[in-house]
Amino acid sequence: MAQKWMSWTVKGGALLAALAFAAAGASLSGCSRAERWQEQVRLQSGQVIVVDRRSTDEGTAIRFALPSQPGKTYEWRTAHDRGQGRHENPLVLDVENGVPVVYTVVATSPGCRLFTRYAFRDGGWSEQVLPDKFKGKDMNLFVLSGLDIGDMVTLEQKRRENAAVSYSRSFRFIGPGNQACGL
Repeated sequence: MAQKWMSWTVKGGALLAALAFAAAGASLSGCSRAERWQEQVRLQSGQVIVVDRRSTDEGTAIRFALPSQPGKTYEWRTAHDRGQGRHENPLVLDVENGVPVVYTVVATSPGCRLFTRYAFRDGGWSEQVLPDKFKGKDMNLFVLSGLDIGDMVTLEQKRRENAAVSYSRSFRFIGPGNQACGL
């Protein structure tokens, strides 16, 4: 097990390995993990919104409102919990053609990750298969959990943390393919 974990880390999956290790440790110790925070998110349009984030052993949720739709609140929740440190992690929240979208990543095997896109249509979130190649997107959501981040993660704090943490390329930028292995 330790040799597999080290191999995964060496291949550039340090963040995923850390998340998997933390989740496995919590499972073995009988402890559960639950974190809540607010976060500033810059949309592709340049608008900045504040989202409510929740992350537990069961998955992740994002709650937000858009300036263009006052009074309407959206909530996205992970759809794929593959257990054993393979939680689905949201990386990008944006609006495309007036529709809220969330891009996520989930580990499919050590060192390999699959990207997914969700769009809010007809009152609910629908998962959409990404083509083999698509226009990539920069990550705009805070990923690393377990840090003492406080109650509010600002754009500046995300910039500093993201620069300090050694994210693999597949966490900093989604695409241009629907999966990444060994990056």
